[in-house]
Amino acid sequence: MKKILCICLIFGLVSCAHAEEIDAVGFLSRLRTTPEEFFMLMKNSWATEGWSILGGDHTNSIPKFYDSLMQMQMAMNRGEISEMILPDFVAAYLMRVSKSYEPSCRSSSGRMALCFGFTKGNRELVAKWNSALTYIRNNGRLAELEKKYVKEFPRKDSEYDYVYGIDPRKQKQKQQQKDRITFEKFPGAPTVKIAVTGDLPPVDFISEEGLPAGYSVAVLSEIGKLLKVNIHVLSVAANARTAALISGRADVVFWYEVNTQSTFQPDVPDDVMLSEPYLYWDEFTHLSSAE
Repeated sequence: MKKILCICLIFGLVSCAHAEEIDAVGFLSRLRTTPEEFFMLMKNSWATEGWSILGGDHTNSIPKFYDSLMQMQMAMNRGEISEMILPDFVAAYLMRVSKSYEPSCRSSSGRMALCFGFTKGNRELVAKWNSALTYIRNNGRLAELEKKYVKEFPRKDSEYDYVYGIDPRKQKQKQQQKDRITFEKFPGAPTVKIAVTGDLPPVDFISEEGLPAGYSVAVLSEIGKLLKVNIHVLSVAANARTAALISGRADVVFWYEVNTQSTFQPDVPDDVMLSEPYLYWDEFTHLSSAE
């Protein structure tokens, strides 16, 4: 069933037409709020008049949190939810690598950003991290990486072709690894452990080979070179990001989601300290099944 694509601006109401009411919508879990509270926050920022900005009557919709993108996709396949509400770059990635989804609406919740997360006692590392981010932002390298790994990703149907330069059908051909992201090694230097969730492709994801990939990994490679530290990447569940920091399993978490226009941050616990933003976006895309 085809649906009408629309863009819903935060300060201007533009309705989206749906042929049927949506019963449930899915979000990636936020660490500091409930699904109901988060949905209300989203509603209040999307519109000042009713629910039509969501593309239909969502008054009785049930918001649901999922601890991973894969879990949310499986829930949609089972019919548990009718929409996945995702950052626009994640939705664009999913539609590029799969024909299973189509956009039903777009909405804005203010200027959003991704930041690296640290424990509050790690102020020295945060200061160094911000200094490195400022350097690659000012010299244009950060914009280059965003263009390569986010705005133009993927160039082909397979995520391997651009992130790692590997065709899955020809994985043994080493010459196809020209685009593989690597971390420079510094013998005797400290190691910084980075937690990856894999839930925000192409910014943060784990390839089918189990390798971390995407924009954040490319940014990490640059930061490691500047700080002359060894980068060790490990995989964690999205809802275990803060636990990984507090336990010492990780020194840095790839991402916490921040609304730069709000004082309350639903995804940022009190005991987490953030870096400067390294990626911004303005819209969420509502994905529904293309079947």
